[in-house]
Parts: sequence; structure tokens; C-alpha cells
Amino acid sequence: MSSVITWGDQVVTGVVNGHPSFVYQDRPRSIMAAVTEARRWANRPFIRHGARTVTFAEHEGMVRYFAEFLQANGVRPGERVGIYSANNPEWVAMFFAIIAVGGIAVPFNGWWSADEVDNACAVTSPALIIVDEPRASRAPAGVRQLRPPALGIGELPVWSELADEPAQQDEDAPAVILFTAGTTSFPKGAVLSHRALVANLQNLLTVSRKLPHQISDDNAPSVTLVGLPLFHIGAIQLILVPLMTGSEIIFLEGRFEAGDVLSLIETRGVTMFSGVPTMMERLLAHEDISRRDLRSLRTVVLGGAPVDDHLLGRVRPAFPGTVRGVGRTYGLTEAGGVVSTGVGADIASHPGSSGRLAPVVEVRVESPDSNGNGELLFRSPAAMDYWGVTGDDTVSPEGWVRTGDLGHVDHEGFLYVTGRAKDVIIRGGENVAAARVESVLRVHPAVQEVAVIGLPDPDLGEIVAAIIEFRGPDRPTVAELESFAAESLARFAVPARWWIRSQPLPVNDAGKILKRRLLSEWLEEEAAGSVGATSVGG
Repeated sequence: MSSVITWGDQVVTGVVNGHPSFVYQDRPRSIMAAVTEARRWANRPFIRHGARTVTFAEHEGMVRYFAEFLQANGVRPGERVGIYSANNPEWVAMFFAIIAVGGIAVPFNGWWSADEVDNACAVTSPALIIVDEPRASRAPAGVRQLRPPALGIGELPVWSELADEPAQQDEDAPAVILFTAGTTSFPKGAVLSHRALVANLQNLLTVSRKLPHQISDDNAPSVTLVGLPLFHIGAIQLILVPLMTGSEIIFLEGRFEAGDVLSLIETRGVTMFSGVPTMMERLLAHEDISRRDLRSLRTVVLGGAPVDDHLLGRVRPAFPGTVRGVGRTYGLTEAGGVVSTGVGADIASHPGSSGRLAPVVEVRVESPDSNGNGELLFRSPAAMDYWGVTGDDTVSPEGWVRTGDLGHVDHEGFLYVTGRAKDVIIRGGENVAAARVESVLRVHPAVQEVAVIGLPDPDLGEIVAAIIEFRGPDRPTVAELESFAAESLARFAVPARWWIRSQPLPVNDAGKILKRRLLSEWLEEEAAGSVGATSVGG
């Protein structure tokens, strides 16, 4: 059975960072408790990546090996260590190794430009960056880089050499800094403490009734396909839950390709898939979906972008094993992960909802309209704070996290997200701050004014679109604008559609560009076939 560390489902009112908050009465004080719980499953496969298989015991051995590697390279408690690499077993072990030595893990977005990596380093001042070869050239020259040490299974510490329990520590100590697009300029670092990671994990285990005392040592493992990049909180959730339940995770060997994913579901007996709506749209559209035996898949949970009921309805017949296991989740980095989740009957009986609020999450609706919809504010022990940011009102002194999303909660505790108040484009699950893209394009000497909006897209949900007014007679081509933007922006943030206007952009009395009007005009002009270029990257 489980270790002596106590995980419970009783919720009480506690104090977090000086303000009241719901908390679990019985909880571990370090996220390393998840690694300790995994010792129940020693010889089970934990991670499969191509032809590689890493057991739970081997994983903890890798954590210990990398922890000693970090200490030998001078990493001390409280120091930040960047991780800038593709999904693989080493990424997971290094993440826990950084935390095990008292450091703060800083996952970098693998698609960032050199400017964005440089900004993240300027914000967090990492002691070093663990980087793989494809990304090494984009890391700042002034920051120390190391490759994960090559190792063979025979070099790993044996089980008995590992510490019996994780050290108990201040649960409010920072554990990880995840970058979120926010609404302006460069991405900002969201700090999640041990308390935050544990609370989010405990929410997921409580909702699924899989706390350690609720499952036996012979608990049948699930098989989860991880298609999300590990620098997202959603992917980190998909790592933590299997550690606690003795389940298996599978990493893709490269980019998300629908045909490869369908093949893995069939050949590996995948039982659980969690991703963004764009991924599911591509799976449903692939020609192989009718040729594969996909009955192993029991649970599909979509989030990270708006998920409509029509899409959920198409999932069930395509994956016949998911009759009772299709659902939605709503979460965000700033809230520490999941805010609400629901599958099966809960979602079917509450169409349009994102499920029930997690047990320790409180909600407040600010300035509701006549339908009860207003900006959603959340409070929970999983909430973040920003690293190195002052004067920001995203988190109030009372712990309320301002989401920028609009919606309401019904009397049963089901959350309905109805729109967005903040200027963020969600392209295939990646948040793009419109202001950041605008600030880059505005530097171009030929650009007089620019507005960046999200255009509806059947595959990606939204795509990044730029409306440009030039100054003077010199007019760069769309290809030249794209090349200019790509020097400073991640690939997914480079506009895929461009509208070159000959007249000034419309503004209100305060001089603010009327983006809703521009979006309406763009769609009207597009229907008439008179909008500017469509370019690569969409």
C-alpha cells in the first residue's frame, strides 16, 4: 500500500500567503512526495518513448543521478535551472532532480525565438540551462549551458541507495516557474510553489477517486498519450497523476502527427488522451481513423482552448470506448492547473459547461451582465504569483486570480466559460499575446500602425492575423514581414494572415484601435474575396 505520507480529500479553510483559502487538511508539503508514492510500482513501465522504456524504479534512479549531477555543477537551493529540450524521459527526471536539490525548475517554451529565451533568462537569472542540441543556438551565450549526462541503466543508483522519504520543507517555497503569454509584451514567469503543485495534483486525484489509500498495489494501470509539450502545466499534470497511480505515459517521438497518434493508440493500447481541440480535430479528419482499432481509448479530455459540444459529440462514435469518458477541462497556468473538469454524464447533462469546480477552488464573477456573465476570478492554494513582476493586478492581495475570461458558475458548481476579455489569441492551444506581436511589427520602419487579432480557424481554433497600415511609399512584401517577425517571435506567433490597408485603422475617442470592428470588417471583406495575402504558417 501507500507510504506514510498522508493524502486526504477533506477540505477545510486555511491560510495561504496571508489570506483565507480552501485547503486539503491532509496533504504532503513537497511535490517530491509523488516520486515517493511511485515506489509502489517499482518494476512497472512508467515512460515509453519510441523504443525506450523506463520503469518507475529506473525513473527515480535517473532523478537521483541527475540531482547529483546538478549538485556537482554547483546548483544550490533557491537557484533557477532552465530546461530547454524536447519531451523525453530525461526532461521528466531533470525536472524532479532540480526540485529535489531545492532548485526551481524553469521549463522554456521549445518554440521560442532567441529574443524570447533571452528575456526568460533575464527575468529568472538561471544558474544554468539544460539544453538539447537543436535549441542550443537560441540560448544566450552568457548563460551556462549543459547537456543532460548520457547514462546507461547499469549506471543508475540501485533502489536501496535512494532516500526513503522526500525532505519536508516550506510548502510555499517555489518549485517551478512556467511562462505564460499574459496580455502584453514578453511572456511572464508564473511561480508555482510546492503547495500549488500538490494542491492541483490532489484535486485531480480526489475528483477521480484515486488518492493513494483509495487504490491497491495491483491497481490496473492506464496508458496516457502525452501530446502536449512539457513546458505546459497540462503536460506536467499528465506526468504527476501516473506517478501516483502506477500508470504508463507515452511520448511522441516528434511533432504531433495524427496518423502516428492513431497508430500509437492502437498498438500501445492507449486508454487516455488529453489535448487541445486542434489535436482532436486532426485525429477525426485523418483517413486512418476508420482503419484502426481504437477501442482501448476510454477517456478523452479536451481543454486549453474553447471546446464546443459538437466536437465532443463527434469524439464518441470515432472512439467507441469513450461512451462515458469524453469531457472538458478548464485551467490556466496562473491558477496552477485545473480549475474545473467533467466527463461523461456530468458534461452531457450540463451542455456547454467545463465541468464542476475542483474541490479547493473558489470563484468570483466580477461585474456580471444581465445573463450573469462577468470576468472570472479564482482563488485556490494552487494559484501562482509572478516572478520579478511588480505593479501587476493579476493576483489580488486576497489571492484572487484575474483570468481575463468571461463566464459564470451555476448553482451546482458547474463552470461555463463564455468568452474572453483579455487580448490573447489561442492558436492550437498556444497563447499568443497580441500586444507582443504588435510591438515587434511596429519596429519595422515601413509600418505606421498595426493591430493583431485572432481569426477563426477550423483546425487551430484561431490563427494570428495582422492588419497593417504602411508609412511612405516603401511597402515590404508579406514574405518580408514574416521574415522580420520570425526574428523575434516564436513560430506559432508569426501572423499567418495579413491585411494591408490603405486607410488608417479605426479608433475610438480615446485613440484605442477598434479590434472588434476590424475583425468584423475582415470577415466581411474575406467573404467578398478582397482581403490581402494568405501566407505560410497557418
